[in-house]
Amino acid sequence: MSTTDTPSSSSPSLSASPRTRTRTGHCLCGSISYRFDAEPVATVVCHCGHCQRHTGSAFSVNVLVPRHSLHVEGTPKTVQTTGVENGNLRDRQFCGDCGTPIFTVLHEQPDLVIVKAGTLDDRTGIEPSAEVWRRRAQDWIAPAAHRPLFEGDLT
Repeated sequence: MSTTDTPSSSSPSLSASPRTRTRTGHCLCGSISYRFDAEPVATVVCHCGHCQRHTGSAFSVNVLVPRHSLHVEGTPKTVQTTGVENGNLRDRQFCGDCGTPIFTVLHEQPDLVIVKAGTLDDRTGIEPSAEVWRRRAQDWIAPAAHRPLFEGDLT
């Protein structure tokens, strides 16, 4: 997979079913926009050091969606990182104009793409179903009692 791979209009797409909600989003300046026509596979809070640094926050709220359902307008810039503890490659995609982190591509799961929840136009119904890399969570963040917690990755 190329680090510059970004879903395009030539990517195969499935028609949204009547029950599937199309979601849209964009970066802060509007140079990059997107939509996806599938229900999220999961929404996960990630406390890993790279997500903290990439978002400039204590964690990242990651919405995992089927890659074929994502349609992007504009061209995000990509920085490839390697997980310090797991060695997995990540393509971290962001707006080259305003710097907003938008997507992360997991090389070990090429059929999925992470959409950063804060970039969604409507976040209604987006609730994390798990937390990963809890051992890297900042000490002031209490574990959520109502969802599974993982000290590292989901696997």
